[in-house]
Amino acid sequence: MPQISYRPARVFAMQMLYAMEITSQTAGQVLPGVLESQPLQDNQKKYGMKLVDLVQEHRAELDESIKANSVHWELDRMARIDRIVIYIAMVELGYIPEIPMKVAITEAVQIAAKFSTDGSDAFVNGILAGYLQSRGMSATESKEK
Repeated sequence: MPQISYRPARVFAMQMLYAMEITSQTAGQVLPGVLESQPLQDNQKKYGMKLVDLVQEHRAELDESIKANSVHWELDRMARIDRIVIYIAMVELGYIPEIPMKVAITEAVQIAAKFSTDGSDAFVNGILAGYLQSRGMSATESKEK
């Protein structure tokens, strides 16, 4: 089976969640517009939708984790893209065991660097490092314990 890149799926999930947040529409309502802007393979779309669903399902828990790991930053003061990228990485870290922790963090940092503000990559990396540390985990270890 050929290896596929999940980066487009993560970007797709970020775009979906951002569109949903700024328009107050559902995933089904924003999906056509997001798909127009980024062609995806079926397995990338499926993975991206899985990320969107997990973020929606665990949003309150994710918000609490971000609050606990951000010093002097309220959620509403954070760049939306940063927060959304962090949500995606956190669901990969917490709910998708086949994605290595280092990959989830590296992808989040690189996506933030490309799509958000200057310094977002360091901010995202810091929040995710704190998230792992609060759970007694390291990005260099395996998720299976």
